[in-house]
Amino acid sequence: MKTTVLAMLLLASCILAACTRSSPNAQLVQADSLIQKLPDSALRFLQSIQSKEFHSAADRAYYALLLTQVKDKNFILQTEDSLIRIAVQYYDSTKNTAMQARAHYYLGCIWRDKEDYPNALSCFFTAISYAKKIPDYNLAGHIYNNIANLYYQQRLNEQADSIYQITEDLAIKQKNFHLHVEVLSQRGMINIREGKYKEAEQILLHAFEISRHSTLKSLIAKTTYSLSLLYGRMNMGEKAVEYAKLSVNNQENINMQYRACLVLGDAYYKTAQYDSALIYLNKGLYSKDHSTKAGIYMRLADIAQKQGLLEKALEMERKYSAYLDSAQQKQQSTAIVTTEKNILIQRKQSEYKKNLGKFSCYTITTIATLLSVFFILWKKYKKRINSLQKELEQHNYNQKEKAILQKELHSLNTERQALLKEAYEHSEVYAKMKRIIQSYKKTDKSTEHFDEEDWKQLIAETDIRWNNITIRLASKYPLSLDEIYLCCLYLTDMPTSHFRYIMECSRDAIYKKTKRILEQKMKCFDKSTSLRDILDTLIIE
Repeated sequence: MKTTVLAMLLLASCILAACTRSSPNAQLVQADSLIQKLPDSALRFLQSIQSKEFHSAADRAYYALLLTQVKDKNFILQTEDSLIRIAVQYYDSTKNTAMQARAHYYLGCIWRDKEDYPNALSCFFTAISYAKKIPDYNLAGHIYNNIANLYYQQRLNEQADSIYQITEDLAIKQKNFHLHVEVLSQRGMINIREGKYKEAEQILLHAFEISRHSTLKSLIAKTTYSLSLLYGRMNMGEKAVEYAKLSVNNQENINMQYRACLVLGDAYYKTAQYDSALIYLNKGLYSKDHSTKAGIYMRLADIAQKQGLLEKALEMERKYSAYLDSAQQKQQSTAIVTTEKNILIQRKQSEYKKNLGKFSCYTITTIATLLSVFFILWKKYKKRINSLQKELEQHNYNQKEKAILQKELHSLNTERQALLKEAYEHSEVYAKMKRIIQSYKKTDKSTEHFDEEDWKQLIAETDIRWNNITIRLASKYPLSLDEIYLCCLYLTDMPTSHFRYIMECSRDAIYKKTKRILEQKMKCFDKSTSLRDILDTLIIE
């Protein structure tokens, strides 16, 4: 009886101790729940926790991740990666996919803040691979948005817009209005950069309408910033001033506050309100961003010239040139394209293998049968070729006998190519291309479309037929994925005029894209040399 009583008392004391003990892990979970809605409160809460309270590697990694994340949410510039690497190393070692995605994403954010964009891009692509496995579409949307932002900053407009479209789809599916507005604003900025003002206005007004129904001031600040910039370009000064004021008044990010001051100062300048322009332009000079400072000094030079202050105008122009040169030196578009190419090469094979498993049962059976026949015959032909080659090495045949053997070798190789071609033309993706083309010929439209999975299957079939030619293309030339698709179409032996049905664009677009590949990517300026000629040369190598 006494033993039972003592056991019950001991159990009660353990429960009491557990209830009164402040668990760091519980505190971290509480902080994690605050980050999205109250990032400033979460930051204060995390900073109030003593790091010595964490006795386990799991808690230390979680704390490192959350502190890095909450600083990013509060727009605090981070250039030291020692903290987040604690999280990266721990979650990589424990294979916690969900936390790996977050850790690598915020490591990429730090590389972004350090303006090392190739390393940032590499981390973001690593993070997106983990986010897709979970899957965490909300996190994937933010990662894609950062990737697109890097492309946009380096003036890689086409790549940026394609990634923004992916991000927009994810934002709509997840009903993430914040991300949706950000993406729409950036797509509007791309249209402004390309001089498509009407398209930009339509997108940005839609984004502004969404932001007005949000409680987040940062969304209004972002959309009105873009609208002010747009109306400034369209010489609609009053509207530019109106939206720039809204941007300044709603801006929470101090770095963007200075940029908003530049836009408002520019709007006042274009409406000849020079005193007001000077107030906001001088406020913006506190910015550490050289591109922002370059824009401010350009406008200060213009105002000084308007006021007849020629010496001051010259001084402002010198500062404008200095900051512009500094900003241009930070451009890393070439390095980013190289990083993108390396990532593409490293992941292509694994993606193909994974995507091949998604084909229908009938397609797999058909391909497996054809491949089995091909490999049996190939083994037979290879054995025969090896036998003939050994005979050539062992005996000193005369020229006539050698010619006969060479002819037989050529015949065997021809048969091999015929088998490869037959297997290729019996593939599901080839059949789908034929159906689409026939439909366009009959009705000038098609209910079937080539999606991302079809392109991946086409690349896989092309590599089987032409000895991994797309991998060699990607390693030799800085081709985008869309350009590799076009190269695959050139290797189908289909008429060039049919490519537009598959890629759903005009013949002129196909011609321009082909010309860009030849001249800009392959540095081939010989008009007599076609893209197919270069591909045929690569096949022989």
